[in-house]
Amino acid sequence: MSLQMTVRMSAILAFVLLSVAAPRAQQTYGGDVYESGANASITATAARDAFVAGFSAQLDGNIGGDGHAAGFDVDVDGTIGSDLYASGATVTVGGPVGEDVTVMGATVRLRRSSSVGGNARLMGGSVTVEAPIAGSLVASGGTIRLDAPVDGDAALNGGDLIFGDGARIAGTLTYSGPEQIDIPASVAAPERVRFVKTDAWSAMDDWREIAEGSRRSLLPTLFGKIAAFAVTLAFLLVIAALFLTVAPATVESGRRRIVERPGATFLAGFLTLSALFGLVPVSAMTLVGIPLIPIVVLLIVLGWTFAYVLGAYALSLRVATAFWEVSESTVAQLLVLAVGLLVLAVLNFIPIAGWLVNFTIVLLGLGAIVRLLTGWMAGTPRQHLAETPADAPAA
Repeated sequence: MSLQMTVRMSAILAFVLLSVAAPRAQQTYGGDVYESGANASITATAARDAFVAGFSAQLDGNIGGDGHAAGFDVDVDGTIGSDLYASGATVTVGGPVGEDVTVMGATVRLRRSSSVGGNARLMGGSVTVEAPIAGSLVASGGTIRLDAPVDGDAALNGGDLIFGDGARIAGTLTYSGPEQIDIPASVAAPERVRFVKTDAWSAMDDWREIAEGSRRSLLPTLFGKIAAFAVTLAFLLVIAALFLTVAPATVESGRRRIVERPGATFLAGFLTLSALFGLVPVSAMTLVGIPLIPIVVLLIVLGWTFAYVLGAYALSLRVATAFWEVSESTVAQLLVLAVGLLVLAVLNFIPIAGWLVNFTIVLLGLGAIVRLLTGWMAGTPRQHLAETPADAPAA
């Protein structure tokens, strides 16, 4: 996965978390249109880019710039003038896209009513391409079905490759999988076909060796460690500032869950993190699940980061208010969080105990996020969450 794609998908997933925490009506800023909620849909014309996120996300408008869509069930039937970035369990693209398409999901489909003016990069457990592609195609999935013309090169990595009557590849076809298969001459001439044998477990071993070699060759200096810590601290504070500004009531609800019901919150975080980590080896056991591993890993990284910020914020504010009266301003709360993060970083120098404290912070934060999400899906009123007295039992 390229750095650009990782950054784009990270931004989309962060937008999903924000949208679930604080659903809002459609808004426009500087020509960009934003919509989020349980059933989010953009049908209006956007002069620039469009962002839609929700459990059900639809992008049906006429978008002049880039389209961004994320959710459990994602449908893109509108016109996208530039690039499209989408992520979800099920992603279906039915409208024309002027330039590139980048999609990740369990099930990915480009319908016949769609068209891609540039390159298509698709990854999922099942990938179906029925739309013509003017550029190149890069697809990875347990099952890949191509039933449309590709004007450029194609790189297909899948356990099962299926070619329909409409499949045509004008450039070079490079495909990889456990076994070589017969490629119809109508799809690509034999001299333009290349096969690369892959094995799932050996590929994972190669990744591990590369990672271990990188760690050995990039031993950080003291200055490098300090600089890395400063950048990490600033990054965490930026995340905290974003959530405190956009969804202060939701952050407060999460903090209360940690303070008032730490046991239940810790258990919820432990079970959730165990389930996320368990998805990695389970996905690796089958070719169908291997393309989903980067999505799971990305979810773990994002969940860990947001959970740590929320957990550290709740603990820092709890300790600070026990000794001083902390202002309700965002700046004051960020200062308290900054001090708390510094203390937690110092605790890491204490063998075992320091790591356990920081790990507990992550589990508490993740548990609070999960309890917020499950409460929201169960229909818990947000007004109630925002106004529950501090001494009342959490939902």
